[in-house]
Amino acid sequence: MGTISANKLAGYSLVVGPIVTLLGYFLQPGGMLIDAADPADAAASLAAITSNDMMSQLTGVVIALGLIVFLYGFFVLQSNMRENGSGDAVMRYGVMLLMFGVIGWVVSVGMNMSIAGSDLTVASQGAAAGALYSATLGINTIAGLLAGLGFLLLALAISTRDDQNKIFALVAAAVGVVVVIAVLIGGMDTAQLQNMQMIIGICYLIHVAWTVTLGLGLMKQG
Repeated sequence: MGTISANKLAGYSLVVGPIVTLLGYFLQPGGMLIDAADPADAAASLAAITSNDMMSQLTGVVIALGLIVFLYGFFVLQSNMRENGSGDAVMRYGVMLLMFGVIGWVVSVGMNMSIAGSDLTVASQGAAAGALYSATLGINTIAGLLAGLGFLLLALAISTRDDQNKIFALVAAAVGVVVVIAVLIGGMDTAQLQNMQMIIGICYLIHVAWTVTLGLGLMKQG
């Protein structure tokens, strides 16, 4: 069985992981494409999740795996920066914040999978599912805030490197600021939650493109 270098595996992870996560996000019931619902409308969101229970559980697994895969890529990238100097200290903070953001998101999708497996025709289970859904909103707010700060610090650290695309890194840093602001607004005013999630989704697309370029760079290093 052949071997693969840490850089190449991390490169593949930074390319594949975000794209897989994005696919799961778009296909998640109640999200962008399937039975789209205002996340602030618990009844509509719960109906979307439970009426598409198999898809909800499948996309939950896809999102969780995608998040963990691309997080591994950043671990290796941070290790490379530690060996080569510039940006290491800020990068460590960024990776730590991103890691806790990913953990929060994974917990959140796990709770959504639990909701998808519940039977809302039973009153007690319906109340439990509603409580779980409310908890996912809170967890997603904290996770989104941590991940946004993580991407901001990661991008700022990488922008100090001569071997990276500094302009794209600074764009990614600016997008991280937008994410943090949008998460805070959506968390404090649920009436704005749907609009803020749309903005965050656009920001994630930009971060995906940036992450893919980082992955391709690692793959070239071999």
